[in-house]
Amino acid sequence: MTGAEVYICVRKTVEWTDEAAFRAQLTPAFAPGVDLWNATFNIPFHLFRHRVREIARSNLEQVRGAILARWDEVPEWALVLPVDDDDWFAPDAAEFIQAARLPGRSLYHWDAIFLEVPMHIGHQFHVWKRRILHSPTKWICCTNNYAVVKTSETEPLFVSHLRASSWVNANPQHVGRLPGTWSLMNRTLASQTTIRVLLPKWRRFLSRPALLRKYARYRNLYRRPPAAGMEWCRPYLARMDALMGDLLPARVDPA
Repeated sequence: MTGAEVYICVRKTVEWTDEAAFRAQLTPAFAPGVDLWNATFNIPFHLFRHRVREIARSNLEQVRGAILARWDEVPEWALVLPVDDDDWFAPDAAEFIQAARLPGRSLYHWDAIFLEVPMHIGHQFHVWKRRILHSPTKWICCTNNYAVVKTSETEPLFVSHLRASSWVNANPQHVGRLPGTWSLMNRTLASQTTIRVLLPKWRRFLSRPALLRKYARYRNLYRRPPAAGMEWCRPYLARMDALMGDLLPARVDPA
């Protein structure tokens, strides 16, 4: 192996179609959020996430010059694009990033683009700052806006974007900053950070009315045209729009 290949590696795979297997992998801390979802909507949480994953997988399969594989299947020195199972890449991302490789660089990153409804008021303010003032994201490396060269030392950077961000700050001489927007983070209604309310003294999870309000905003989100330079997202936006059209509030029987 020469390391010339580019690989896309999904960090964690969940058996979404098997509810028992999904429940076995579910952390106790997030189980109430799943129960809230299932009591609120007609599509169970695990089946909704399965459809989100299938949309993402159809995107990953269209990335030219990239091979879908597990981390342990990737040869040393190959370029790896880490991704969660709901996020997307531009079809020419692998070709561009591979062409930009330089000796001595172990990690490459580019601007992070999110498709999301703000989680809370504080996050809304941060989104405005990011859009209007072009302020940086909290983390240099987010879920899929970076690539790593596989070695025995870089696996922690693949596993955790937080570790990758810290590593970038500590090792700038081994980092390449790339122009362009080569990926998108699809923070869906079913994302843990969406269902949870993280501000101090707030509820641990959204209430049903708050979840339904956010649901209405997400239905509008995927109907918007893609931003300039992100036209490649159009087929996946359409599929997410269709999925949100299938997701309906469950009927609540009167007590």
